[in-house]
Amino acid sequence: MTLGELIREYRDQHGMSMDEFARLSNLSKGYISMLEKNKNPRNGKPITPSIATYTDVAAAMHVSVAELMEKVGEKNEGLPDLNARDERQIERDLEDMMHSVSTAAYEGDSDAQEDIEAFKATLKSAMIQAKRIAKKKYTPRKYQQ
Repeated sequence: MTLGELIREYRDQHGMSMDEFARLSNLSKGYISMLEKNKNPRNGKPITPSIATYTDVAAAMHVSVAELMEKVGEKNEGLPDLNARDERQIERDLEDMMHSVSTAAYEGDSDAQEDIEAFKATLKSAMIQAKRIAKKKYTPRKYQQ
């Protein structure tokens, strides 16, 4: 599921116009439209939202950035599911990376903590997607279900 599909679904459920959602999210109506269509009108390519966009949309929807990114990552387009071992490995690797990041960040700054959480959610989503792609690419056909 794309971020735009989630925005559209949210707006439909809450009877909200693009203008209203744009005001809530501090994004422009034009950008909301581009996200919902998942197409950049200049080049026809899919939109790749920034972490700041995810943060703004999550605030407008009253969910965490991690929840929002998890929902966006739910559609896996034929990629294999992860098993418990894969998930444990991702969590271990993610915790190692976040430990490195958090020791570099200033502990008392609440904005830094929010940035770290957004970074963690983005990184986790990317790691899950990479693991699924690798499983699809490198698992022999006889072991694929």
